[in-house]
Amino acid sequence: MTALRLPGRYYRLKPTIAEPLGHAEEELELGLDDTALLIVDVYGAGFDDEPADGLDGIYTVDPETRDMVRNRIRPVKDAARAIGLPTVYLTNYLSPGIDEGNEWRNMSLRVTGVDVLTDWQPPTPILEHSKVIAPDDDDVLIRKQYYSGFHETELDSALRNRGVRNLVVVGFDSRVCLGTTVVDALYRNYRVVVLRDCVSTFEWPETREGGWANFVAIRHIECNVGYTSTADDFRAACATVDAG
Repeated sequence: MTALRLPGRYYRLKPTIAEPLGHAEEELELGLDDTALLIVDVYGAGFDDEPADGLDGIYTVDPETRDMVRNRIRPVKDAARAIGLPTVYLTNYLSPGIDEGNEWRNMSLRVTGVDVLTDWQPPTPILEHSKVIAPDDDDVLIRKQYYSGFHETELDSALRNRGVRNLVVVGFDSRVCLGTTVVDALYRNYRVVVLRDCVSTFEWPETREGGWANFVAIRHIECNVGYTSTADDFRAACATVDAG
């Protein structure tokens, strides 16, 4: 079986949590016929050369995220397509199951000021895909309401029907939607490799200097979910497959 050979980093808590061995790396063999690229919540019309109006508050696109989407996530998708890996998108939408009494809707309203019942009504630049990272016609698009892409969606069926065993994951947010999705993937026995320079999370004022919230999210994945790698390593591995 033709395989993608990708360095996977994980974190060792043994022999004791007080004195862990720390990071280790192994070469992962990901079959081209059982691996997919999973792009989580890379939506919003703010990543093109001329970003759309109407993206403010928590949907304001910062320069670092814009650079990540354009110069790391997009090239990762191109590399995956070049070797025939399927690409699966997860994106939010306004589910008919949401109403004024929904606890998730009310939490969003009091914490972020976003009322999904009105702010997520289509069409909206909040949920549109920028052209630079929009799904292609042969990509799989799975719509979700809550954080995890597996909750009340067709994601598991879409992956299993394609024989997928391994997930290479990029997107947002490393603690919330992407973070819960990869945990649920582990529960369903998928092997997860998150490209750690293709994910981020919002930082609180107390964690902003040093990016500690994202640091902890990545460490959690390396300890409790699967592996991480990088965009450059993934692209290099794909190029080797092409050369072979």
